[in-house]
Amino acid sequence: MTLRSLLGRNRPRDRSSEERLARCFACDADLVGSRSYEQHRVCHACGHHYHLDARERVASILDTGTFREIDRSVTALDPIQFREPQSYRHRVLEAQRRTGLTEAALTGVGTLYGREVVVAALDFSFLGGSIGVAAGERLARAFERAANREQAVITVLSTSGVRMREGLLALMQLPRLATAHQKLVERGLPHVALLSDPSTGSAFAGLANLADFIIAEPNAFVGYSALREMREQAGDELPDDAHTSESHLRHGLIDAVVRREDLRPSLGLLIDLFMSNYELRPVGRPEREPREYAQLQAWRQVQLSRHENRPTAPDLIRRMTTTFVEIHGDRSGEDDPAISAGIGLLGGEAVVLIGQNRLQGIAEPGTIGPAGFHKARRAIRLAQKFKLPLITLLDSAGARADLTAEQAGLGDAIARCMRDMLRVQSPSLAVIVGEGASEAAVAMGVADRVLMLENAVYEVVSPEDAALRLYGEAAQAEQAAERLRLTSHDCVRLGIVDTVVPEPGEGAHTSHDEAALLLRRYLVRSLTAIQNERPRRRLNRRRERYRNTGETHAWVRGRVERRLADLTDRFAHWRRRAGRQPRRAPRLAETPADPEIMR
Repeated sequence: MTLRSLLGRNRPRDRSSEERLARCFACDADLVGSRSYEQHRVCHACGHHYHLDARERVASILDTGTFREIDRSVTALDPIQFREPQSYRHRVLEAQRRTGLTEAALTGVGTLYGREVVVAALDFSFLGGSIGVAAGERLARAFERAANREQAVITVLSTSGVRMREGLLALMQLPRLATAHQKLVERGLPHVALLSDPSTGSAFAGLANLADFIIAEPNAFVGYSALREMREQAGDELPDDAHTSESHLRHGLIDAVVRREDLRPSLGLLIDLFMSNYELRPVGRPEREPREYAQLQAWRQVQLSRHENRPTAPDLIRRMTTTFVEIHGDRSGEDDPAISAGIGLLGGEAVVLIGQNRLQGIAEPGTIGPAGFHKARRAIRLAQKFKLPLITLLDSAGARADLTAEQAGLGDAIARCMRDMLRVQSPSLAVIVGEGASEAAVAMGVADRVLMLENAVYEVVSPEDAALRLYGEAAQAEQAAERLRLTSHDCVRLGIVDTVVPEPGEGAHTSHDEAALLLRRYLVRSLTAIQNERPRRRLNRRRERYRNTGETHAWVRGRVERRLADLTDRFAHWRRRAGRQPRRAPRLAETPADPEIMR
């Protein structure tokens, strides 16, 4: 079925649509009989995406025949009486006759895989898709309608910005849209933006970037600045992919680049995840958790946690979830690959997942920079807005300790990430799946419940660094590891971790699928338990947990303890001065073998 047949018989004639081409503009391929071109206006040979007008665009996304236009009568022909040789009013009327639209913004309602959504599309054929007073009002009404009816919003942009011939009134449509959009935010409803070629100017800044998730078509020209201005500022030729959707994806400014034929299922999946109303509930009596854990030497567990074949957090996420849609960056210009975050289905329930990837990084594999913590914060905000459970998987080499990261606000990023984790009202779980490294782990690990894989470690500092500081040589890392109390059974005994998750065979590296299955089982069990608690009670318990970490003593007991410690220290110092070293119980490995016992 072609796009033309999807539009219906009573559609106003739209002369802005491209005539059917015989050959591709981009690669000169023969388009006659091309199914890809007939259905999606995409060249089958080179993938060039041709322009779709607003009605074609809406028809390609929504269920067939379900779109119903709203606010068609909202117009404003010449709000500031702009004077030029050809009147502005005439330009608007000519655009209306040519496109069959009454304004650049086409708004309406329809269903997407049976779910009713609000759709707003800006058509570049109508005065460059620019936003003026009428288009701004239509878009604002679309957001308000969605908020009142608890529906998702999909905006499709093909625009050059705001309309110059409507002066400051056009510019003031940006705060108008932000105000109306806030109602959508307060109701916890999703807004997904789709960027087509071109999507530039203040509409990109003031409308697209309000969205929770931004999708762009391949090789689309997107961004705030005009290409001409960028070339003038650069003084030379720009890179070939400058200002394209692919470039924006690499820098974490958008979340996905999706081919046109995949847009409809991608949008349907996103809306379903954001508006999921399924929740895990326990059935029957809860299973007993094992109390026997591996008692390997600490240094051996450190080595297992760093095993080159140990599954990474992103690998575990893919194996545990039936669906996972990743977000990229926090729209500040950098996408740190050391953090993978997104929304997925775990046991049929939509959850937000954040995974630390020890194999990726900007400066050094596994180290997390400010952009990584900001990406995690964005995921936490999504969990808060859509009331979705939050799960973090911790495994890194720590925060990125270099001058660039420091100057980019690394300390502030860590602090804000930890604060957001403590304040999020959604149920939260944290899992140490490998090496939980110092501040990078604790910033994303202050959850309602903390789980830990059997051979994972949780460190205040790496054993090598500790040995270097304590003993002056990294070769003493094994001894330092024993004293740091960093193993899974140590963490349970200290009250830092709630549950140890068993690993298959000799470790998770022996079977990734089995390790993911075991972890998934424990996550589902823990999630059902904490979701039964009332939100306020759960939040208070989380605060009390981290407020009271570590045992302290009252005044009397503390004074006696300090006095005894002082006397012991003085006695040991006196014996050293007297030339008699205090006796030390030898370690088991240092105890000499008794010949009688050996016989």
